[in-house]
Amino acid sequence: MKRILYIPMLTLCVGILCCGCHGKKDGKENAFHFGSKQKEVIRLYNMADSIYYKENRIDTALFERFIRAAVDFAEKYPKDKISPEMLYRSAVGSMILAKAAPDRPNTAEYAKQAIAILNQYQKQYPEGEHAEYCYYMRGIIYDDILGDIRSAENEFRDFINRNPKDSLTPQLEQYIKMLGMDESQLNQKLNIE
Repeated sequence: MKRILYIPMLTLCVGILCCGCHGKKDGKENAFHFGSKQKEVIRLYNMADSIYYKENRIDTALFERFIRAAVDFAEKYPKDKISPEMLYRSAVGSMILAKAAPDRPNTAEYAKQAIAILNQYQKQYPEGEHAEYCYYMRGIIYDDILGDIRSAENEFRDFINRNPKDSLTPQLEQYIKMLGMDESQLNQKLNIE
């Protein structure tokens, strides 16, 4: 069942993608090599995103290459301007793969990967633009993908407690009340015939 609150998070953010690189080189790689790695992460993202949104299909191998490249880049160059955004987008990519996986083991593997990346994002970028939304995203993964209602509720409550004035908070408070309901219960609660 599609969740009302699930909003695709893979949107093109040209400003971030076009940001220049900065930072000290470690002596092992020259500036050209660093720049080519940065461009490769952006290229892989743009290709996967384009196929997903324009062609309405998922290129699993391409998404997997983007995810590996983004996670690797964020680990090697955590202070680069694109690292936080690409790391977050790689978590969203893992969620997309989890939703589209052909079987339960692959679904669980991609979902766990997305959770691990969201955890990494919060650890590396506790003040990052998406840090608080990692709770929400993990809640979606636990509820909508893994069916772990208790963990989903915990993540949603963490988000609510940390962000009481966020516009998403009232919706999540209502959403929590409907966790675990089957389709007929939801229809009855929402007065849908």
